[in-house]
Amino acid sequence: MTDIRPFLNMELHVTVWLRGKCKNCNTTIKKRIFDYGTLPFKVLEEKMDETQHMIEKIHCSKCGMENSPESIIYLDEGRGMTIVEQKIDYGNLMFTDDPHSENLKREHELRFKIFKKNETQFWEQYTDYAIANWRSMVNELQDFEIKDAFLKINMETHANTVSKLRKEVLNRLNTIEEKQRFWKQANDYFIYHHLLEIGAMGWDVTMDIQHYGKKRMRFIILHFPLGEATEQLRTEWIGSVIQKNREDNDFLFRRISMLASELNRLRGKITDYVHQIDKLKAERARLEYKLHQAYENINRLENKKIVYHRDTSDIEKIHELKTFVNELIQELKEKERIIHELKPVETSTENAPVLDENENKEEVTDDKYSTLIGKTIAIIGGQRQEQAQKEYVCQILTHPGESLDHDFYQTIKKADILVLLTQFIPHVTMWEAKAYAIENNKPIYYSKSINIQKILYDIVG
Repeated sequence: MTDIRPFLNMELHVTVWLRGKCKNCNTTIKKRIFDYGTLPFKVLEEKMDETQHMIEKIHCSKCGMENSPESIIYLDEGRGMTIVEQKIDYGNLMFTDDPHSENLKREHELRFKIFKKNETQFWEQYTDYAIANWRSMVNELQDFEIKDAFLKINMETHANTVSKLRKEVLNRLNTIEEKQRFWKQANDYFIYHHLLEIGAMGWDVTMDIQHYGKKRMRFIILHFPLGEATEQLRTEWIGSVIQKNREDNDFLFRRISMLASELNRLRGKITDYVHQIDKLKAERARLEYKLHQAYENINRLENKKIVYHRDTSDIEKIHELKTFVNELIQELKEKERIIHELKPVETSTENAPVLDENENKEEVTDDKYSTLIGKTIAIIGGQRQEQAQKEYVCQILTHPGESLDHDFYQTIKKADILVLLTQFIPHVTMWEAKAYAIENNKPIYYSKSINIQKILYDIVG
């Protein structure tokens, strides 16, 4: 492990990026979300500690598809190289409106104060643990840690390798007092300039075990002073440092380890679901595009009857296209069902106030509406039931259009004219209604209005 202290005054220009792959066209996509500017490493580290980055969707410049990013990257702009790239764990994200997240951030800011309050007791326990396991603990020290400790306790050394330095510690330090003084000085960087500077929320336990040793990290995870909200992190870390012994306490620790592993598995599953939903949305978009093309072909062939006599090949082609449309609709429904299983259905935002019946309505005569007398009009989309109770020149049927249930099909079957409120229905409902209208030669209108009287005026106008 390298001692980074000589590099603390080096200036770096760091930017933060989100990266992923488009689930539609498989293009690698990136988006810059923050620029720290050019700062000395020490100042940059403090700035990064204070800054939170929001995870947001990335639009693919090639096909326009919106995707969830897969990793966050810190980039050294000066050298054009990646400092670190971390996979985004969607099962472990912090949300700004989560009280527990707020408590974690507050304790992160107070971590020096929390440690100071328990500092004396911590060092007593830590040095006692080190002396009880002296040889194995010394063998986890790095060369710069040993050299710093020898210098601070005024012991000269000429050893030039880490193995010789460790051997010298084991041979030259004999009393408990010498070992206590040495151990505290040797761990000064580890405790104060690594663990405390980063804070528990930023610890990478797996990496720290590799750099600082399993025994040292075992003690840190079990005994490092943390706040009440941060204690939850301690429980998750236990599984990575507890060995499989047979004592009662170790049995409990192994149980905690099993639960932590299950939690990590579920978090990974959530991350997989996020990207799976993106893939399903991309597949649905492709199906909707094919469906749109199929309808255009049907309309073009249907319109031929105005000028030309339809021959046998045209009839067969229309039949094939209609069959293809039905297959696309069924597949689209299946994709919609899977997406709803993976992600809770979002609550409709269609609570717009009903417009006044006279708003935006031109002066019309009763004769203008005479063509609607005796007709039944089905309005699909939103919540129009209350408006439909008023008296009109024709019968009004309504359906919210959020699902293709039995009532939906009964409503469009009874109607002479179909009206789709495009702002309040999903694509699959629109295509189903359009297919029914074409099949049964019923007029179909598309409207952004939510006032029934205005909709009737648009129909007759």
